[in-house]
Amino acid sequence: MREIEFRGKRIDNGEWVYGNLMQFEDSATFIFADERKGASTLTYAHFIINNMHAIDEKTIGQYTVLKDKNGKKIFEGDIVAFSEDDFHVFNSQVEYFSEDGYPAFDIKVPSTYYFDSNVFSEVSMSGLYEIEVIGNIHENPELLEEK
Repeated sequence: MREIEFRGKRIDNGEWVYGNLMQFEDSATFIFADERKGASTLTYAHFIINNMHAIDEKTIGQYTVLKDKNGKKIFEGDIVAFSEDDFHVFNSQVEYFSEDGYPAFDIKVPSTYYFDSNVFSEVSMSGLYEIEVIGNIHENPELLEEK
């Protein structure tokens, strides 16, 4: 089964939280994070209060179901470095695209590359490049600057 997970920065302390996204029309956006495993005897109120976190909507990112070379989950909004034989090739931001009725997580590549569409999947499945999460667009936008 595909794992559906979101992340966002908490409004109260700026920390990242991971879990299920909850959006209400007349309220804030929340991520419901429950790290407990197994049975528990908490009250419902205690459970909700301690696991539901208001987040900054601009920082919401969905898990792409892909992992980088170190086994780290890759989320929408992450900045990933592509390398080939230990040679850095380029950095790119993971984005959600839905043009032409084909929704997908993808990346933009330099114009000198031959990939046309669905680049993220092609690159990750090709085995030609190593992919590593090096930051995210919210905390490290400078990683996308050309050098």
